[in-house]
Amino acid sequence: MILITGSSGHIGNVLVRKLVEQGEEVILMTKSGEKPLWLNHLDVAVRKADLNDPEAVDEAIKGSSVVFHLAGIISISSFDSTELHEINVEGTQYVVDACIRHGVKRLIYTSSVHALPERDYGEVISERAEFNASKLFGAYARTKAEATRRVLEGVKKGLDAVICFPSGVMGPHDHRGSEAGRLIKDYANNRLPVYINGAYNFVDVRDVVNGLLLAWNHGKKGEGYILSGEKMSLQEFFDILKSLHPQMRKPQWRIPLPVALASAWFVESVCRIISVKPIFTVYAIKVLQSNCNMPSKKASLELGYSARPVRQSIADSLEWFKENKLIS
Repeated sequence: MILITGSSGHIGNVLVRKLVEQGEEVILMTKSGEKPLWLNHLDVAVRKADLNDPEAVDEAIKGSSVVFHLAGIISISSFDSTELHEINVEGTQYVVDACIRHGVKRLIYTSSVHALPERDYGEVISERAEFNASKLFGAYARTKAEATRRVLEGVKKGLDAVICFPSGVMGPHDHRGSEAGRLIKDYANNRLPVYINGAYNFVDVRDVVNGLLLAWNHGKKGEGYILSGEKMSLQEFFDILKSLHPQMRKPQWRIPLPVALASAWFVESVCRIISVKPIFTVYAIKVLQSNCNMPSKKASLELGYSARPVRQSIADSLEWFKENKLIS
């Protein structure tokens, strides 16, 4: 039996669909004890467990042969959060402990490229075996690095685990709204009047799922694999969107970086007080300015991983949002 945490998320729900399609017996570990609405039509079992409840996590994982751990909070906030640490770090620890206790044959943990230390421009960001969260900027990056370290500590205790590091995920079945998906929707619905210079490494959710399955079947115990796609500037990203959806209005004003950073500090602080999620934060801006040279060479050589062109992913995302009436 294969247990999946985070099945309501973007990667998780696509993974569930793929495993069911392949005829696997799938169990979803969900906080509510119910299937996510968009997976209601699938023949899968459900076990109720909150990631901050170690006993419930232990009971849910009992009897599973393989665990895909994807559950977590994705955040572009520059501020630390108790909830972020409890779910991303301690929740992962509970999963690791349960997998060891119940003799799970393999744990596939979905980390993030943000857990990997940034390198100077011109240098390559690659997989590593040691993680020091204190050296990273951004609460999300720090929690994913620490969670990855906890998984590797579990490997030292006998756990068979493989770690995957996806870059910026996008693509269809984006029910909860990824950061890239939100960018597409806001742009398509003409809610993005300004932009900043920057670039990121985008990867299709379907390719990430394929990478996770390859890691399950071919990954080496204790190893990590970057699952990346293609580096693209925001300007290129918007140009592709405009060519696919001509009625869109391209952002009219580019904000200079110093102004964007100063504004982001203020806006993010206000949004935090009024509980509104900002589009851009200081952390997000710094990510878009950072080195995103993170090839998936190791995953390609050892797993047979490959990624489709970002243009195709943008087109498929746009079509999916249209079909689900999330853009006009």
